[in-house]
Amino acid sequence: MRTYYIAFLRRGPAWTAEKTPESIAAGQGHMANIQRLADCGKLLIAGPFDVGPNPPADALAGLFIFDVPTLEEALALSQTDPAVKAGRFTLEVMPWYGPAGLTYDGDEPPKPGARCEP
Repeated sequence: MRTYYIAFLRRGPAWTAEKTPESIAAGQGHMANIQRLADCGKLLIAGPFDVGPNPPADALAGLFIFDVPTLEEALALSQTDPAVKAGRFTLEVMPWYGPAGLTYDGDEPPKPGARCEP
């Protein structure tokens, strides 16, 4: 067992179901940032929650599980997400004690030269 950092994403003040150029760009940036952090080996798992058809305004939206040495680094990496920057998501990051070697089927090692800085 070891410490990871888990980020819970909630719908933020700028969240909307409406498809606007801004919401589409934030969503695309969100997915690209997830891939970038996964390529670095710092983001182990990310995914959405199924909140049903009528969730509350601040419903849990998804989570990130980071494999980094400090809470500060997990917070800094979380803040690189374009959807967080745009206010579509807010987040809470906390330490989580889980199994060493946490991964999922299809996990790949970090990509050489991946840009990992916040």
